[in-house]
Amino acid sequence: MKKIISALFGMLLVFSLNTSVANAAAKEVRIAFFLEWASPNQEDKVKGAFAKAFGVPVKWTNFATGGEMTEAMMSGDIDISYSQGLTPFVNAVNSKKPITLVDVSILYGMKGTTCVVANSTGISKANASQLEGKKVAVALGTMADYVFKETMRVVGANPAKMTVVDMVPEDSAVALVNGDVAMSCLFGKKSIAKALEAGKLMLSVQEASDNGIAGIDVTSVTNKFLKENPGMVKTFLEITHAANERYKAGKSDFNVIAKDATMDVKSTKEQMASFGFPSTKQQKKEYFGRKGILMTYLDVMGNMFATAENPALKDYSKVVTTKYLP
Repeated sequence: MKKIISALFGMLLVFSLNTSVANAAAKEVRIAFFLEWASPNQEDKVKGAFAKAFGVPVKWTNFATGGEMTEAMMSGDIDISYSQGLTPFVNAVNSKKPITLVDVSILYGMKGTTCVVANSTGISKANASQLEGKKVAVALGTMADYVFKETMRVVGANPAKMTVVDMVPEDSAVALVNGDVAMSCLFGKKSIAKALEAGKLMLSVQEASDNGIAGIDVTSVTNKFLKENPGMVKTFLEITHAANERYKAGKSDFNVIAKDATMDVKSTKEQMASFGFPSTKQQKKEYFGRKGILMTYLDVMGNMFATAENPALKDYSKVVTTKYLP
């Protein structure tokens, strides 16, 4: 009899919790993403898997930079930013923006974010200091900004002596081709390809890797949405990681992904092959935790982009959680 009563109580408790979550759930989920940045979960985006799992409509909006994603989150237009660069996330939390990192979405090297120097300048890593006094295009506050600073450190050029123009990747690629800037630091498959029509990489992918330059994109969520809709955040990550495993098993529909990323299938396959989609097990073991890769990068990048008005946090673990990883 006691077992029956206990079981009934448990069922009622679960029903009560589920009802509470349903009543608190958002009527729409608004997600930010990038074009020219192919990922396995775009197949689920197109085929409606997220909307079906959430039980409410999903609005996907593409942005040019991770900083724009942050602004949209703060204005109340975006709930979840998928594949936001670690740099814009750091800038957001340094300035006390109420967002939380819940997942490492994509790992990438200099194939994903890089600096291209114009052929017409005659500048290479051997004489990179000649960039000083010249105009360069950088998407400030993004991972391209981080790559710019780190690349200049490696080649021995002083960014403070350059005229840095804040440009989104698409515009900076055109500026390089037109001869308006000597170098462009940017991301996105098509934008990089455009820049390479008139330039070359300042550092090769291997050279960048050897010097510890790497890219990490994350999934961030507004604290308000996280508090009110924890089940939806968990569901988003479950679908995303299932898509990642499907891709690793060779079962992704590249035609769907390519079209959604506004790229052709060949470019999509090449780009995704250069990306890493870490499993939740790998993330918990290698990236999170006091000495994890992610936490180390947060500290380094947090201090790199800190200002007097927005100093680096003493403890970035306060803006990170693994609670919602499947």
